[in-house]
Amino acid sequence: MKDIVKPTLMKIVLAFVLLFIFSWLWGTVVRLTISDTFPIGFPLQFFLSWGPCPLGTTCSESNGLWLVVDLIFWYLVSAFLLYRFQKSSRSYASKKNTTE
Repeated sequence: MKDIVKPTLMKIVLAFVLLFIFSWLWGTVVRLTISDTFPIGFPLQFFLSWGPCPLGTTCSESNGLWLVVDLIFWYLVSAFLLYRFQKSSRSYASKKNTTE
């Protein structure tokens, strides 16, 4: 288990890529259904803005804890995906070597 969650550059990059892609997809879905809400973050919205906003008021909110939880969630997902990919490629290579 320790080896699965051990930080590597590939896991970190994949976590940020997944966070970006799924945040963008979720934001697109929300904007298509609710036209004046602009969330960032998935599964937790760590930043949300809305409009139209009257002058002199704040029409956004953010939550640093949810950002950290999102990053941890996507890091664990990326670690699991890379573990499964490496495990399946190793088993494929060993099967290929035994058949030859």
